[in-house]
Amino acid sequence: MLQRYEGKRIRLTDEYGEVFTGVAEAYPSGFGLHEFDRAEESIRLGDTFFFLSQIRTIEELSTTDKAGEDPRRYDVLMGKLLEGPYRIVDILPGQAPAEGKHGGQYFAVERYFLQAERLRALRRRYAELLLRLNCYYRMDVSFDSCGTWETNPDPGRFADRLETLSGKEYLRAVFPERNAMADLEPGGTHMTVYDPSSALLDLLKRLAEAEGFFVWSPPQTTEA
Repeated sequence: MLQRYEGKRIRLTDEYGEVFTGVAEAYPSGFGLHEFDRAEESIRLGDTFFFLSQIRTIEELSTTDKAGEDPRRYDVLMGKLLEGPYRIVDILPGQAPAEGKHGGQYFAVERYFLQAERLRALRRRYAELLLRLNCYYRMDVSFDSCGTWETNPDPGRFADRLETLSGKEYLRAVFPERNAMADLEPGGTHMTVYDPSSALLDLLKRLAEAEGFFVWSPPQTTEA
């Protein structure tokens, strides 16, 4: 089973949700039995061995980036966007008041939405919002800290991947023609959008509303 990944660049998620990337060296079960007293196939990434029972998912990355495209091509753009204004796509229409002020209970409600089943449902809606944006603009996405990119990802596979986001993974989606970017972390209920020229704003608001989300600006930025 694991021999098919020999010599291929892969993204591997282990049993704890940790994500690793690299070129795979595949080993038969006989090797594992001899070296580690475990009768399982294994994959080596760098200096680390992963046995079949320790692997949650494997994804080939050899065709993720188009031929000739530099995986660091967005470094300058991303650096500029991270220093600039941003907006929040959220389940709330603005920042909630401090706990207890006006009688609210923000943290208790947040814990409710962070329950696994509800969080997966939220991520699915964020995925579908981004896919709708992708109908209008090219979207390049990365789930491995911008080590590899996929242009205009397969919709079903992308939605499934975002829904099951875990561990240290996070989604970054870049819309290069619009000089805009969106980030979604595994442990939050909101998405951050960097769109300094407001190129996506009108469409983003309409699509967010269709998914039951709100778009708002933190105090340090001004609404365009």
